[in-house]
Amino acid sequence: MERVVIADSWKQVLAENGLKTFKDFYYQDNKISINRNNRRKVSIIRLEGADGKKFFLKQFRHSHFKDIIFAFMNTGKFLSQAAYEWNNLEILAKNGIGAPTPVAYGEQFRLGLERKSFIITEELSGQCLSDFVTENWDKLPIFEKEKIITSLAREIKKIHNTEISLPDLYVWHIFISEENINGERTYKFAFIDLNRMKRNMWNKNEKVENLGRLHHSMLEKYFDKSLRRLLIETYAEGMNTEGIEKLIRNVKKFSKKYSARRTVKQY
Repeated sequence: MERVVIADSWKQVLAENGLKTFKDFYYQDNKISINRNNRRKVSIIRLEGADGKKFFLKQFRHSHFKDIIFAFMNTGKFLSQAAYEWNNLEILAKNGIGAPTPVAYGEQFRLGLERKSFIITEELSGQCLSDFVTENWDKLPIFEKEKIITSLAREIKKIHNTEISLPDLYVWHIFISEENINGERTYKFAFIDLNRMKRNMWNKNEKVENLGRLHHSMLEKYFDKSLRRLLIETYAEGMNTEGIEKLIRNVKKFSKKYSARRTVKQY
């Protein structure tokens, strides 16, 4: 069984580009691969009639049984990886959390099990946070750095308050954009790589673990101890001093665990 779901606003453009069936999307030649492993491949595609917009195609293949169970545990349904990520994007948008805009997804099943699937999303406005930091951090005054850190911490707290967990919360999975409100520069954030997002997550340790992964990905070259502490203190607004210090210790513990497994690449 194969099926394709397309956002209403993109049906005509996709059809004009000859993209209708699962095979049209999955095996198209008009793509540039930018990242791949043995289970996923991410490519850039461009479409005629899309006003020069760039799109990202994520292809899933060789789905593992644990991926099927993971989606079922979070939704109570047997979903393809693409359908699960599509639903995650809709949930984040509904809660006012920045994420890519979904364009289309497709899935192919054999004997009731996912064989292949894909999802297409619009390119986010703004810039990957790791690229932004590399290009701008040394030029920013300390108060502007602190504003970025506190804004990000409050956005993560907002995500956790909706009982959502982001196990892939790393600097390079966050996009940052600037806005000018009443003459003041403000920052907005969006989050990518959401196929492992967890819903209805009440486990506090899971949320601390999210922070630990982010802390692990914050290179000391850019984020000194005071900035990383500010991130956690801002996230913990409303806690007493003892609670804040305990959270800081636990985040550092998780961060140290991840750092022992892998070294963060320079960005």
